[in-house]
Amino acid sequence: MKYIDSGSGKLPLITLIAILAISLTVNLPGLAISPIMGKLQAIFPHATEFEIQLLTVLPNLIIIPFMLISGKLSVRHSQSLLVTIGLVIYLVAGILYFFADSMIELILISGLLGVGCGIVVPLAGGLIGQYFTGAARVKYLGWKSGVSNFTIILGTLFVGLVAGSDWHLPFIVYMIPVIPLCLIPFLTKKYIDKHRGASSADSALKKKVTMSESVSPLSPAGLKPRFDSKTAFKLLMGVIIIYFVTTYSSEVVSYYLPFTFKHYGLSTGKTGDATSLYFLACTLAGFALPKTIKLIGKDVLIYSGMLVMVTLYITGFFHHYTAYLIAIGLMGFAYGTMQPVIYDKATYLAPTPEESSKYFSYVLTANYIGISLTPVIVSGMSRVFGTEHDPNFSYILNGSVMILLLGYMFWKRKTYSVRVYPDLYK
Repeated sequence: MKYIDSGSGKLPLITLIAILAISLTVNLPGLAISPIMGKLQAIFPHATEFEIQLLTVLPNLIIIPFMLISGKLSVRHSQSLLVTIGLVIYLVAGILYFFADSMIELILISGLLGVGCGIVVPLAGGLIGQYFTGAARVKYLGWKSGVSNFTIILGTLFVGLVAGSDWHLPFIVYMIPVIPLCLIPFLTKKYIDKHRGASSADSALKKKVTMSESVSPLSPAGLKPRFDSKTAFKLLMGVIIIYFVTTYSSEVVSYYLPFTFKHYGLSTGKTGDATSLYFLACTLAGFALPKTIKLIGKDVLIYSGMLVMVTLYITGFFHHYTAYLIAIGLMGFAYGTMQPVIYDKATYLAPTPEESSKYFSYVLTANYIGISLTPVIVSGMSRVFGTEHDPNFSYILNGSVMILLLGYMFWKRKTYSVRVYPDLYK
């Protein structure tokens, strides 16, 4: 049996694979619907535009409360059991899509999909926070982010290939829970405890930090920090602010790029290439995270935020296909770097390893709210400024929002919420 270093001992490689396999499912809700929305209007001529849009919006809305419920339940109940329940519900929804023949059935099944995904999402990262520490935790949170983003690329390509055939075929992507379900036996606490090995990694990790750091409440040592609840809440809120604003700001690419391409005479089909490039860059950033942190240092969140801000302005002011690709690729790399670092900070704040999923669910709530509010905020501000028909307003607005966030990050740059500890990630 092959083992890997968890930062505080040895874990079976198959357990890591099982944990990462959960991330195959977390970003798929709504993916199968988007390419066939036009076809659904023809299939269900009496369905309203709102009902069709609900098929993509509803799962993400339902994910939020069930994600928080799952995070709370994970503290006192078996996490492998919760993963199993969530994946089964997810898979059942995927199967039911093939038998749906009315709009109301599609909407109800989409809601069920959101329930299953909501249960699974916080556990995908929380299990890494529970079983890994220090450099290993950050590394595999980067891998988790990379796996989930790469799945979007593969899923998008597959749906694009089959969308022209039977309209039910894109729902095959929702069969993917079969993979992590087959690996559940390697996630059980009984299996992990039985096959866990000793390691000197923790001792080596402690030598990387100074004595003053090791007693500081902001210490990046492998052991859990001793935060009181008030301090932990303040630090978590700082992390949530950074994640929410960055997610909200960068999400304009998904919502508004097709309209921008159309306005400037570019093929709307090329938006798929640009979107795929964004997620490819996110994927690469996740796998390259330790090297990126080592290269940039303690201000990696600030520099990544600056890159998001610059690329938003490039997208808003330079209307050339090549410029769009460069900007969107760099934006994806910046966001893909920030995402796992934020995940690590949230799970590190958990008072006990068992509460990692609960804390992970808090920052993920900010992520889903940010995604949901992007069109609401941009549309509202465009009416305020009278720029409803300006294709560049969303990018310029959110670039300006990132400037405000960067001001906050510079103000808090020496605090745990912003500062990264490069020595931890070598």
